[in-house]
Amino acid sequence: MFSVGSENRTNFGNIYSPYVRAGVQFIDFEYKGSNLNNDPLFTPLTFTGEAAYIAYESLGFNLNAALGNSLTGLNDTKYFTLNLNFKNPFYLINDQNFKAGIPVKLDSRLVSVRNEQINEEFSQTSLSAGAGLTASVINQSKFDITGEFLTSYGFSSASGGFLGGSVFGLTGSARVNFYNLLFGKNISLGYDYIFDSYDIDEERLDYDLKGHTLTLGISF
Repeated sequence: MFSVGSENRTNFGNIYSPYVRAGVQFIDFEYKGSNLNNDPLFTPLTFTGEAAYIAYESLGFNLNAALGNSLTGLNDTKYFTLNLNFKNPFYLINDQNFKAGIPVKLDSRLVSVRNEQINEEFSQTSLSAGAGLTASVINQSKFDITGEFLTSYGFSSASGGFLGGSVFGLTGSARVNFYNLLFGKNISLGYDYIFDSYDIDEERLDYDLKGHTLTLGISF
C-alpha cells in the first residue's frame, strides 16, 4: 500500500514540476500607425530578428524575459521584454490521461525597443486579462503533451503613465515534457507564439509585436 502511494506521488510530482527554460525568440516588430503620412521625418522602429529568451514556469505562474541587441544580430536595435502572467485552467474534462478546459489569464508585459540611429523609442507596460482553450494528453509515467491558445485585452502605458492606450493580444503554446529523462530530471520541448497589437494615443507608437519562441527546459 505504502509503495503504491509513494509511486503515485512521484509521478504526480513529475507532471507538475517547475521548469527553467532557455531558447530563442524570433521577432517581427511592425509599425501600424499613419504617422508616416503626417511627419516625413518620422522613422519607425520596425525590425525583424532574434532575441535570447529565458523563462521560469511553475503550475500557473510564468516569468520570462527576452533580450535582443547586436550580439543576437539586431545591429542598432535594442529589444527587451519582461513578462509575468498567471493562468488558472477550469477543466471541462479532467480525466487521468486527458484534460481539456478554459484557461483564464492575467498578464503584465514590459516591451522596450530602441534604436541608436534614430530618435525614436517604444516603451510600454501593459496589463491585460484573457481566456481561451487548453488540452493535455498525459502518460503518468513517461510524458505529457499540452497545447493552449488564448486571447486577451488590456491597457498599456508608458513609464509614468503619461501616454497610453489599449493592447489586444493572442498567445499560444505547446509543451512536450518527458519524465525522468536525464539524471532524474524532466526535459521539455516548448513553442510559444505571441501577438500584441498596440493602439496608443500617440499614433507614432502604434505597433504590432509578433514572436515565435523555441525553448528547451529542464525541471528541478
